[in-house]
Amino acid sequence: MSSWGSPSRLSSDLYRERTASEQPVSLRRKRCACGKSVTAKQLVQYRACIACVRAGAKQMQAAA
Repeated sequence: MSSWGSPSRLSSDLYRERTASEQPVSLRRKRCACGKSVTAKQLVQYRACIACVRAGAKQMQAAA
């Protein structure tokens, strides 16, 4: 029999507790330049909220 035993709180248990209570990084809310609250994933993909992306596309069409 090992004298080490099993600790009551393993680091993996602590990790599970912390990650279960937190939102995934992609779903955390951030602010767009216009002030609208969007997900972090959306800002990484489009660099702005959808409203700003669509407004930019309209401006590009009008300029062309």
